[in-house]
Amino acid sequence: MNSSLRQTFLFAAFLIFMGGLIFYAKVVQYSYPMLPGAQTPTWDFETYLEFTGTDRPARLEVFIPTSVGDHQILQEQFFNGPFGLSLVDENKDKNRQAIWTYRFPNNRKVLRYRANIVGDTLSSPISGRPSQRRSNGAKRQPDAIKRQALIVWSDELRRRSADDRSYASLTLEDIFADQMSDEIESLLPGSANPVNKLTLAAEALQNQGIWARVVNGVYLDGGQRRRAEISHWLDYRADGEDFRYFIGERPEHFFPIWYGSQEMVTSSGVSELGVQISLQPSSELAKDLARQSAVRQFAPVTVFGFDQLPLTTQLVYKILITIPVGIVLLVFLRQFVGITTLGTFMPVLIGISFRETALFNGIMLFSLLVGLGLGMRFFLERLQLLLVPRLAVVLIFIVVLMATITVLMNESNRSVGLSISLFPMVILTMTIERMSIVWEEYSATEAIKQGVGSLVVASITYLAMTNNVVEHMMFVFPELLLVLMGVCLLMGRYTGLRLSEFWRFRFLGRS
Repeated sequence: MNSSLRQTFLFAAFLIFMGGLIFYAKVVQYSYPMLPGAQTPTWDFETYLEFTGTDRPARLEVFIPTSVGDHQILQEQFFNGPFGLSLVDENKDKNRQAIWTYRFPNNRKVLRYRANIVGDTLSSPISGRPSQRRSNGAKRQPDAIKRQALIVWSDELRRRSADDRSYASLTLEDIFADQMSDEIESLLPGSANPVNKLTLAAEALQNQGIWARVVNGVYLDGGQRRRAEISHWLDYRADGEDFRYFIGERPEHFFPIWYGSQEMVTSSGVSELGVQISLQPSSELAKDLARQSAVRQFAPVTVFGFDQLPLTTQLVYKILITIPVGIVLLVFLRQFVGITTLGTFMPVLIGISFRETALFNGIMLFSLLVGLGLGMRFFLERLQLLLVPRLAVVLIFIVVLMATITVLMNESNRSVGLSISLFPMVILTMTIERMSIVWEEYSATEAIKQGVGSLVVASITYLAMTNNVVEHMMFVFPELLLVLMGVCLLMGRYTGLRLSEFWRFRFLGRS
C-alpha cells in the first residue's frame, strides 16, 4: 500500500469514526430520535394547595419531584402569590422540598406547583440508592417490649429464610398477612395503615443489613386524573438485585415524588388545608426532549446542531444539509455505475430545482425548456455572438418561456404553472449551454445520453434529498457529514470497472 492510499484510508477512517462516535452518543446516551416526528409520552403534574390564613406566621413544606436517575423533570413552575419560596434538597434521600412562607396571611390562599415529567422511563430500574439509613430520617428507640418482639420476630424469620431475598419476602408476607402476629402488631406505631407497614418492613430489612426505603408517588396508569391519590411502595435490594413491593396490583407506570414515611405536606399557621394532585398525559417531540436533556448535562454533542439558529436560518439549512447526500449518490452513480451527466454537480442542482415543481412535473418542464432552449442556442450560433451575450439571450429566452407557461397554466387552472416561476433560470441556462457544446464537439447522441443521464441522477438525488427520514437525520445529526466525507474519500480511490462497462464490454467476456 503506497503512502497516498494509506493516508486516504486513515483520514477516511478518522472522519467516519468521529462522525459515528458523535452519532452514537446522541442516539444511545441522549436518546435522540432516528425517525422524524417521533414523540415521547410525558405527563403534566400539578400540586394544588388551598388554605385559609390565620393572621399568624405561615409555613408550608411540600415534597416535590426531583430528577434522579432516569426520571426527568423537563419544566417546572411555581405559583407563589405573595408567599416567599425556598427550595431544599435532601441529597441523602434524593428528596426535594418547596417551602412557602408568609408573615401574616389571611383570607383564602392558593399555591401551585406544576411540572412536566418524562413518561416513558417511569418504570425504570431503581436508581439513586442512598446510604444505609432509616427511611424517615430519625432512628426510633423502641421500648423493651418492642425490642423483644423485634428480636423474636427477626430470629424466626432468619430460621425460615435461606438468604436475603427469601428473608425480605417472608418479612413482607408476615406484615401484610390478613392475620398479623402479636409481635408485628406490637411493632406497628399507631394504626396499621400501609405507610406504617411499609416503614416497619424497611426497618426490619435495614436491621439485617438489607437496603430498603419507603417510596411515595403516583401511578400513571390511565388517562387524565383531576384528583390523583398518593400511593406507597417499598424499594429494596437483596442478594445484588433490586426489587419493588407494591400494595395490590403492580402498576405499569409510576412516578416517585419523595422517599420516607413523612407526610407530603406539613404546615403551620394555616387552617382548612386542602391538597390536590392532578395528572394529565401529553406528548413532546422526542428530539426536543433529548436536546433539553443534553443541554442540562452540558453535553458537547449539543454543539453539533442547528437548534440555536433563527428559525428562518434553520429552514434554509434543512435544505442545504441534504445536498451532500445527493452529491454522495452522484459520486456513486458516476464512479460505480458509470452514468454520464452534464457537468459535475449539475444533476444535483437540477434535483434541487425539482423541489419547486415536484418530480414528474419537473422532468416534463425541464425537457420542454431545455429542448426549446437548445433550438434558440443553435439559432444564436449562426449569428456568431460572443459567449456572454449569447448566454444572456438564452437566459432571457428561458424567462420568456417560463412566463408564457405560467400564464397558460394559470388560465387552465393548473397549479403546476404557478410554481415554475421559481425554477432556477441560471441552472437551465448553463445546462442548455453545456448540452449544446457536447452536441457540437461529440454528437447529438452523446448530448442526449448525457441529458438523460443527468435527469436520471437528478431524479434519484431529488428523491433522496426530499425524503423525510434523510432530512431529519441530516438536520438532527449533522455530524453525519463527516461520515459522508469519509465515504467520498474511499470512493475516490476506486479504479475498477463500472457497471456500465461490464455491459459495454460484455462481448469480450464471451470470447
